[in-house]
Amino acid sequence: MKTSTTSMTMPSLLSRKLAGGLGALLLATAAAAAAVAAGPAEARGIGTLSSEYPVALSVQIDPATITDDDLREIRASGFELVRFGVRPPLKSVNPTLIDYPKLIQRVRQARLGAIVTLFGGKEIWGHEPGDLRGGPGNAGKESLFADFASDFIKAHSADVAVWEIWNEPDNKTFLQPALVPEFGAASSALCSKLAQRQIRPDIIVGFGFAKLPFVGGSNGKVPTELEDAFVSAAKSDCLTDISIHPYRSVPETALADYEKLRVQLDRRQLNKTGIVASEWGYASYMPVRDQGAQASLIFREYLINAAAGIRLLNLYSWRDRGDSYFSKEDNFGLKSKGGEKKEAYSALTEFLKIVRHSQKVSYQDAGGANRLVLRRGQSLLNVVWTQGGEKTVSVPAGASGSKCTRVDFFPVMREGSCGSRSGEGFTVKATSSPVLLSISD
Repeated sequence: MKTSTTSMTMPSLLSRKLAGGLGALLLATAAAAAAVAAGPAEARGIGTLSSEYPVALSVQIDPATITDDDLREIRASGFELVRFGVRPPLKSVNPTLIDYPKLIQRVRQARLGAIVTLFGGKEIWGHEPGDLRGGPGNAGKESLFADFASDFIKAHSADVAVWEIWNEPDNKTFLQPALVPEFGAASSALCSKLAQRQIRPDIIVGFGFAKLPFVGGSNGKVPTELEDAFVSAAKSDCLTDISIHPYRSVPETALADYEKLRVQLDRRQLNKTGIVASEWGYASYMPVRDQGAQASLIFREYLINAAAGIRLLNLYSWRDRGDSYFSKEDNFGLKSKGGEKKEAYSALTEFLKIVRHSQKVSYQDAGGANRLVLRRGQSLLNVVWTQGGEKTVSVPAGASGSKCTRVDFFPVMREGSCGSRSGEGFTVKATSSPVLLSISD
């Protein structure tokens, strides 16, 4: 017998269509109700970090020597976070067996946020090529770090503001070059462990690159294996943001590099991945740089991060490591080893008092004359500076009755008049030591 799909009557066909439509509608309604019940997607990443300043400021501390008085002073000075590294309880890498849980609580009691960097690298998840590969009786050394890191994050998730995975894996001090090809396995093991245990910190960044990833630069290129590991971790929702260490001779060059990095992240479909400057500083060591030059560079470092819209900057570091005037590594501190305040400390902390509760309005670089404009209430805070020589900069003002106060920070803070109004505003002789003109009607 010949059959035909057209033998169905019109009423029965219409009934089926209506039933199908009703079913689809019910499914859509149920899905919408479920979405409402579940609420909006949980916000994560550096964009969720709140701050009273244009850029949230952190400072590096030494877990072995930091005192409670130090922590209270750091908070009172305008810093909102501190950064320190945590290592597994192995004598080879943590000989003093620092009580990190106690330190985290001390930081919290000082009303500071903690940036905790979980160290990987040699002697933690591998010594030689092949250490990470599984074999008879060997599950793979990468599981050692994955277990340590996931356990520590889970135990302290409520008390840590920012988690950072690894520190400078592109620096042979922290990871032997021979192990770079196996870095992805260690990263993947950690991400898998976090996913299995449903550990999802609000802000978890990596990998604290010493060089600029995806872009390269004067200080070299990051190995492709490390870049690939980051992309994989970010796309799997394991890492929320990228952390870099933008050391350079002058801060202003970072602005273009931030833009290049943003372009490269977007090309890799990492549009939601933010940029964190988790370590950057300048040393005052002779005969290269005195305390005044250090102060100017650190001040400008903060300004450039505000200009670029970077949400978090960690300065290296709170206190000098040693006493030698000629050692670079001994002299990155805002304070001397003995506790004396350097010019950088004074200039930066006085500036933070003024710009608290302000927001960026604009930034301009006119032939090497830089002007960052912040708004605080009804006042416009114009910060002007150059990279070197003196330049005349015009700062516009509104009504002819506008009030202008000039603030200098070097070598000490002092307030005074902006001088006579010239045309549509005020003029200032800008140098490498930034000055601030506060203008209000």
